[in-house]
Amino acid sequence: MPLTFVVGSAADVFGPALAQAVESVLRRRFPALSLGTGEPYRSEPIEFAGWQQLSKRAQRLAAVDPYQAVFVAADVGAVETLAIPNAADPLQVASLERLLDELRRFAAAASLPTDDVELMQLAAKYLEDDALFHADLDVQTYVQLMLSAKQASATRRPLWVVA
Repeated sequence: MPLTFVVGSAADVFGPALAQAVESVLRRRFPALSLGTGEPYRSEPIEFAGWQQLSKRAQRLAAVDPYQAVFVAADVGAVETLAIPNAADPLQVASLERLLDELRRFAAAASLPTDDVELMQLAAKYLEDDALFHADLDVQTYVQLMLSAKQASATRRPLWVVA
């Protein structure tokens, strides 16, 4: 099952009724949160196994189930679970800044880049070489997640994990 990271509003991820319910719950919990406007940013798809592998190496990701999760520019200590009216599953909410900190720690430990240009070059390497498609899934996930997290931080919009 592939995952994609989307920087944008709930409407960029969910159908109209669910998006409205999600945004209402987020606004109630985080009144100062910017839910953003504009064109969404979408990462390249990554394998679910890549999330699992990265989660084992980046400890703070382990608490986030990549199904119906969002990272926001708000003070979120630990992953919060918010019930959404008429939704079967709750929304997991985590801190975007803590995600960026954890990704930077992972990058330092794994000798990976954090610079946008170098990240894009590394992403292109994996996308263009068919032999690398299933290699280093944790690194591929890191690259797409870091690019997305940096975009979310720069635009102050939520970063959604979409299954």
